[in-house]
Amino acid sequence: MTDPAPESVTVQRDIPFQEADGETLTLDLYDSPATSGPKPVAVLVRGGAFTFGDKGEFARHALDLAADGFLVVEPQYRLAPEWTFPAALVDVKAAIEWARSEGEGYGAADRIVGVGHSAGANLVVLAALTADEPGFEPELYPGASSRLSAAVGYAGVYDFRSLDAVTAEGEQFHRQYLGGGPDDEPAAYDLASPVAQVDTDAPPTLLLHGSEDETVPPSQSELLADALGPMTDVAHELVPADHGFPFHGAHYDDVYERTVEFLRQAVAGPDTADAPDPAEETGVPGGDLPDPTDRIDGPGPGGNRGPDRRDGPGF
Repeated sequence: MTDPAPESVTVQRDIPFQEADGETLTLDLYDSPATSGPKPVAVLVRGGAFTFGDKGEFARHALDLAADGFLVVEPQYRLAPEWTFPAALVDVKAAIEWARSEGEGYGAADRIVGVGHSAGANLVVLAALTADEPGFEPELYPGASSRLSAAVGYAGVYDFRSLDAVTAEGEQFHRQYLGGGPDDEPAAYDLASPVAQVDTDAPPTLLLHGSEDETVPPSQSELLADALGPMTDVAHELVPADHGFPFHGAHYDDVYERTVEFLRQAVAGPDTADAPDPAEETGVPGGDLPDPTDRIDGPGPGGNRGPDRRDGPGF
């Protein structure tokens, strides 16, 4: 189904992209027919403590990014406790590889970036740091790369050992995702933590975190920024807000402007794995994306701008 949206953005919902043990996962695709292609792709991954939620949380970001020249994908992923690590990571990589394999038919370029919030930030950054590693790759798109040109993490979980040490027992949702505590599943705690997977292939990364975040400590982003600093271009900034800042009306405009400017520079610049002509990749003369002037300020698809998410249980 294709829904009309403000500013000529269209939304195609529930496109199948991943088959896993009899379960079919789907994604939503946002596009602006008014923008010429091929277009860079933005994969948006929501939070939910790895245990709850569904695609749609990033609807407002998706509408704005589509209006600003991106082809936007928001996928589902499998949830704990039924599915433990690395199931959700494999699903995010499947969405990236779907965009690379099937996206040309929708006007996609090869430049793909990822944006995630909370648990979704973990998945986006970890996907960027483990690109094309066989143990984490889906089976559905053989030969397709899960490489990202840039990653953006909002209030992310990046070091599970340190998170476990400061989290109250009743709030340790990550243990459902990792299969137990750090003494029970030491390999999962390391492999699922971006701070332990940093290497010189890391793409440019933007880390934003609420200074008043009581759900995921701001130190999580600081740890990752310190680890990434010697390896790649990393920007780490605090926002004077709580865990849900990317979705708060008071902070949305500022966060969005920082994000789209960072992504615009990333898709216009050279890629460490492949450096084609930027004009070919973005479909815009000179490789520049449109300025974020035609913002989506009205309701989104079906009259819903997307949730103004506040702090809830977990991350």
